[in-house]
Order: sequence, then C-alpha cells, then structure tokens
Amino acid sequence: MKARGLVLVVAFLLATTATAAVFMYVRGVREEASSGGDQATVIVSKRDIPAGSDMDALIASGAFESTRIARESLVKGAVTSLSQLEGRRATVPILAGEQISTARLQGSTELPGGALGIPEGFQAVSIQLEAPRVAGGAVQQGDRITVFATFQDVQVIQKDGTRRELGDYTVTLVPDVQVLRVATPGLERGAENVVVTMALLPRDAEKLVFAQENGTIWLSLLPPEGVGVDQAPVQVGQLIGR
Repeated sequence: MKARGLVLVVAFLLATTATAAVFMYVRGVREEASSGGDQATVIVSKRDIPAGSDMDALIASGAFESTRIARESLVKGAVTSLSQLEGRRATVPILAGEQISTARLQGSTELPGGALGIPEGFQAVSIQLEAPRVAGGAVQQGDRITVFATFQDVQVIQKDGTRRELGDYTVTLVPDVQVLRVATPGLERGAENVVVTMALLPRDAEKLVFAQENGTIWLSLLPPEGVGVDQAPVQVGQLIGR
C-alpha cells in the first residue's frame, strides 16, 4: 500500500510540473508577441489606392498608418517609413491594409520591366499631345488605347518610278496599346498638353515615331476589357459616299 501511495504522489508531482511548464511556455509566447518579438512595423494604406496615385497627396491626407506584423510575413522591399513613399506614384493598385512593396512604386528598379513595368518584348515610347487628342485627358495609366494617324497629300512611288497621288488618309496605326504612364505637366496651371507613354512592339514603335514626325496622332480610349480593332484606312471620298 505504501508503494502504491508513493507512485500516486510521484505521478501527481510530474503532472503538476508538466502543467506548470506548459503555462510558463504559453505565457512566454504571449509576452513575446505583446512586446514585439519577431515582429516588424510596416506602412499600409487605410483605403484602396488606384494605379498612378500621387503618394505625396495621400500622405498629406493621412491615408497611411503603421501596423505590426510577424517578421516571417514581411514581403520583400516592404515600406517601413513614410519617407519611402515621398515623391513616388503607385504603378499598380494597392489594396487597403496590404503591405506596400517598393517594387510597386514609380522609379523602382525592382519592378519587372523596370520602373515602367514594360512587358517583355515591348518598348516604351512617349508622345505629347493636346488633351482633346487624348480622349479629353481621360486616359490613365493601365488603360488600353487605339492609336490613329492622319497623313496629308500621301504619295507613293510605283515600280515604274512614277508617283501616285493618294490624297489624305486616316489609318489605325496600332489597334490595341497598353498605357504605361500619363503625365500632365502644368495641367493645374491651365496647360493643355498630355504626355502618354505606351508599351509598343519594336515595329509599332517605329510606325508611331514616323507618324508623329510626318502626320498627326489621335488616341481613343478603349472600354474596360475592350479590344482594339484594326480598321481599313479612311479617305475623304469614303466620307462623302463616293
């Protein structure tokens, strides 16, 4: 009986010790979490941010706040200070509460395709146009557009060396183009010019440069999920039904 009682006492002591050890471990984990162990402070937005947004304006409006996250969840290049956002723009939409990577800000060299996010195989080309030629200035970064070009007094040299007069033409230069960036320098002071930077295949880039130097350019804004269509050239005779 004495031996049996001794066994029960030992078992009780072991159980008590194990319970105390678990309690101390859990309390240690909680204290570590509350004291910030293995955590990091990052900057997040209080609201959804569209692509192309000016970070300085958002900072001034109090759109950002700091929060603590587990260090193991820290994304590469996460913004940890408002100073990292100053003078920058968002190259892609940023959701409320998510970590902001510097790769998603204009001017970052970490973004695939460089600072503009140029798709592989494409080139970035910029042109400056009056606002009416850019859908009234409504074109924004990330939009898709169609590029039209008008040429006057078009002439072609035929195989026999003679010239053939074709007159004036408007053509679909590039039917579907991705907009990489839109700048409106001085627009708040009444300026009417808009600088549009586009992603173009090398051949289309060459066509755009030629058209800019020798004709006039218009951009049309495609609807969301819309696809540009390559239309046949238009001549004045077609407009009057001849």
